[in-house]
Amino acid sequence: MQFPPQITPTRHAGHDALRLSTRHGSATLALHGAQLLSWRPADQREVLWLSPQALPEPAAIRGGVPLCWPWFARQGQSDSAPQHGLARTLSWQVSAIHTSSDDEISLSLQPRAQLGLDDEGAARLAALAPGLHVSLRITLGTTLSQSLHTRNLGSETFKLTQALHSYLAVGDAAQAAIDGLIDLAYQDKLRAMAPDVQRVPFTFALDSACDRIYYHPGAAQPKRYALIDPVWQRRIVIETQGSESVVLWNPGLEGARQIADMPDEGWRDFVCIEASNAGPDVVTLAPGAQHWLSQQLSIK
Repeated sequence: MQFPPQITPTRHAGHDALRLSTRHGSATLALHGAQLLSWRPADQREVLWLSPQALPEPAAIRGGVPLCWPWFARQGQSDSAPQHGLARTLSWQVSAIHTSSDDEISLSLQPRAQLGLDDEGAARLAALAPGLHVSLRITLGTTLSQSLHTRNLGSETFKLTQALHSYLAVGDAAQAAIDGLIDLAYQDKLRAMAPDVQRVPFTFALDSACDRIYYHPGAAQPKRYALIDPVWQRRIVIETQGSESVVLWNPGLEGARQIADMPDEGWRDFVCIEASNAGPDVVTLAPGAQHWLSQQLSIK
């Protein structure tokens, strides 16, 4: 495919990637996993965190925005299932360019396995996600948006869980706070999925891990959350659609020490706020059905 000037093939952190550029900033997308590795709005600092110890391909990339599909964690799957599904370890390629200007660039990608270009990947998809067809649309302009589109072209109903696993860069996670969670029920993975309700504004305790799925009913209505970063004096706003849940994750100090592809102090550098269909928010895809999970990131 011939790319317009706003799309430049490059290498980023050891990965074949595409650099998207407009007058509003730039973004870098790895073809491994269709994973955003960077978003830098014009005249602002980096928005996404990428681990300096991220493993080489074919491993999943630690940081950026991994695509967890067609399941989140191993929800509804056996213990032998790949963590967070298949999408983040498949090779992807651009399938369409929708708009291209100095103001906005928008493109879609599909796994090469769906395009008849990856026999091994096609076999994995057929075995673990039979009948499912997935694509990702990315738009870079004044904001950055992603939309993960799933169609069930098979003959059996599929229980879909998924997430846009955004690692959002912060000056110090221990000082960060999050708006948009008040009065939401959540399941706490660190307490055996114990249910609770967020009654007070969320802040991180020093050195403390967090792994929660918040339930936010009303999939037809956009949801809005904000990551407040007092160190870098900015708000990262996350607006989601096609989602009744949001995942909040940070491994904390002890958790980071147990993650091989993360520095011990790396937990301080990011907060994961993930547009998702997870926990009680399961999408039942009947044959012929489709679903979009979308998020838009902006800086305020």
